Amino acid sequence: MIHDLSRWRMAFPILETSTYLISHSMGAMPRATTDRLHEYAASWQQEGSAVWDRWMGFFEETAGLLGRFLNAEPGSVVMHQNVSALFNAALSCFDCGGKRNKILYAELTFPTLRYNIQSRARYGARPVMIPSPDGIRQPAERFIEAVDDETLLLVLDHGLYRSGALIDIAPIVQAAHARGAQVIVDAYQTVGTVPIDVQAWQADFVVGGSHKWLCGGPGAAYLYVRPDRLLSQRPVMTGWFSQEQPFAFGDDIDYAHSARRFLGGTPGMSAVYAARSGYEILLEVGVEQIRQRNIELCQRLIDGALARGLHINTPQDTKERGGLVCIDFDGAAQAEAQLVSRRVFIDYRPRCGLRISPHFYTTEDEIDRMFEELDSIRTG
Repeated sequence: MIHDLSRWRMAFPILETSTYLISHSMGAMPRATTDRLHEYAASWQQEGSAVWDRWMGFFEETAGLLGRFLNAEPGSVVMHQNVSALFNAALSCFDCGGKRNKILYAELTFPTLRYNIQSRARYGARPVMIPSPDGIRQPAERFIEAVDDETLLLVLDHGLYRSGALIDIAPIVQAAHARGAQVIVDAYQTVGTVPIDVQAWQADFVVGGSHKWLCGGPGAAYLYVRPDRLLSQRPVMTGWFSQEQPFAFGDDIDYAHSARRFLGGTPGMSAVYAARSGYEILLEVGVEQIRQRNIELCQRLIDGALARGLHINTPQDTKERGGLVCIDFDGAAQAEAQLVSRRVFIDYRPRCGLRISPHFYTTEDEIDRMFEELDSIRTG
């Protein structure tokens, strides 16, 4: 049970005027984020170019906060504007020109990952898609069976954006490493609502971002690199902030000894400032508590949908599901716009239906209100 729910609801202004069930897409903005952005602007205004020492300290501290959601070791997490850039930086470490050139990925993977994997074919990679048996799940055994001595890399979505289903990461990583392959995990759909332990996973890389469950806004993505792999990774995508001493302006590459070697160019500091308040709130509440609250509220969604005869494109077993419930019916695409116009925030995706996600600050009454509005739309 989340203690003092009313206190936490007050921290998110949009909850005063909306039923906000869309954290899988864009988490609610904390009230404190406005102050943080003012802090960023004031530091720039008052200190000018001398502000970089302050900013880089803030940057490293914020990456450290992110690492707490992952149980990541100090120095193993770096932030960047988006997952596409970080994923490409990770991919650029791999030589696809030899016999070991297969990249395995899920049929239900998020399009950004799919597109970037496919683009590697021009450098010799062989993308191999692992089919979903039902359009909802991606069973671990399918990946394990597909790994062979020609597999270079596996790309896994911890949570699937089309269904909310979870992929069981640890056994796939174990099988991949046994055959000499490495693993990149996308945790964008789960970090902040499902407890994650990258040390238990032993994945080589984990990517994700802040504007969903972390309530951190866009432009604050992250990459975790396993520490014992870190110094051997030499990303082709690099830049001056990837160097051990960026302001030394050396003539040759001297990669940072931390995950900052994947940063590339100048970081977007306004986004880092914007993200900080969401992290602090969620860490205070605790991801274990958030997970339990989400399970309760998602069950209420599932029960309400089943009572209405609606189709559920999400695993009903709690252990197989992240924080998202997907509900489909004839007219779901049209219902999205009507619900949003009534300030019930959800979204629609093809082959998925309405995607609905309560967060720790959601009340049971808000779930009921969503169904009341939906009933009105479907019968009207």
